[in-house]
This record gives sequence, structure tokens and C-alpha cells, in this order.
Amino acid sequence: MTIKKIFKDFEKIKDKTIIIIGAGGLGCVVADLLSRMNIDFTIVDDDIVDDNNLERQILFNENDLLKKKVFVIKEKLREFSNIDAIGKRLDEKNIKTIINDADLVIDCTDNVQARIIINGYCIKNNIPWIYSGAVSNIGTIYFIKDNACYECINKDKDGETSCEIGVMNSIVAIIGAWTVNIALQYLIEGKTEEDMIRINLKNNELMKIKTKKDPKCKVCGEIKKEKKRKSSQNCFSMNH
Repeated sequence: MTIKKIFKDFEKIKDKTIIIIGAGGLGCVVADLLSRMNIDFTIVDDDIVDDNNLERQILFNENDLLKKKVFVIKEKLREFSNIDAIGKRLDEKNIKTIINDADLVIDCTDNVQARIIINGYCIKNNIPWIYSGAVSNIGTIYFIKDNACYECINKDKDGETSCEIGVMNSIVAIIGAWTVNIALQYLIEGKTEEDMIRINLKNNELMKIKTKKDPKCKVCGEIKKEKKRKSSQNCFSMNH
């Protein structure tokens, strides 16, 4: 397989647990590329295929209308890899069950609330995740581990979604492919990309944006304070 010539330690990924949240345009690209490299993963979404999806959600056609997206994806890619399809919407009640043992979570949701839930759980449990999004002709990718979290960079920002203002299938393809590359670099080589990547196809612009932790962040800031409190308590207990 060609990928093994590029990543010498490719087999390392076989032991990794990858969770994709969202089976829309980005989810289809990410799932398709990972699967064709014989990489197993879990994909989570409760949505069904609609005719408005067909322009950009490359794994679906008219024969799939009204079917749950995750089960269509599993069926179409089963010759390449083993896929665990979960036909549920991720929420605060089921997130622990779904991503508890993940080595990497890949967000493909187009949903701010879902990202807030993912961010909170992953930061608290030290699980790295990739925020990927595409709206209109602009796409964003951001790997989150020890750097500024999603709450730090999106505080009080709701933003518009692709459902509201549309999205070009070309930006979906680019962002999905780049997301997979960042995932492979981390899972195989341990390489992390701390800058936010933003692509604007309207003026063919690529930006790498430096981010900064918010010390008052209610997610990573509070968790850091809690860890310090626990550390102080442990030291006090040991000394007495």
C-alpha cells in the first residue's frame, strides 16, 4: 500500500481508536480517505440522507435517501475497513460511552453545541481532537490538545452554519483531506499542529493563525485550576 512508503510506522495506527463525529460533507471525506487506507474507526451521527446533501456529501446518492448516513457509510466502505456506526446524536449523556477510550476525536459536525460538548469532555479527559469546519467558501482546521481550546478561540461566537448559508463542495473536500493528514501525522508520528489553519477559496488564501490560551477560560482554565487544587491537596496530605 502506497501510504506505507510515506509513513514508515504506518502500522502504529492499527492500535488507535478514532472517533468521527458527524457524517455530513466533511465526515464523508474523512471516512472515505481513512477507510481506503484500511484504517478502522467509529462514526457517529443520527441524521438521514436528504437530496440537498448529494452535492457535497460524496458517499451518498439518490438510492440512499431517507437512510441513516452512518449505516450507508459503513456499508459502502466495508470492503476497505471495519467501521463501527453509531446512529445517535452526540450529547452530554452519551459522550462518555462513545468517546471514552478514543486516541483522537475528529469533529465534522457543523454544530457549535456539539463542539462545545466535545471540547469540554476531551479537555477534561486529556483526549486530543480536531475541530474542522467549512462554511460558504471558507474552511478551518484546528488540532486541540495542550494549546488554546475551542472555548478560548470561540467564546460567545455562534457563527453561521453550512445549512444556513451553504458551502462549496470543493472547500469540503480540501478541509476533509487536510484533516485526515493532520490526524495521520499525530497518530503515527506524534506530530501536532498548534496553529489554526484557515483556507479562503474566494481569494485563494491560506492562513496559519496563532492562538492563545485564555487564562479565564471556563473550560481549560477551570480544569487547570482544578488540577492545581488536587495537586496541592495531595501534597498537604503527604506532608501530614
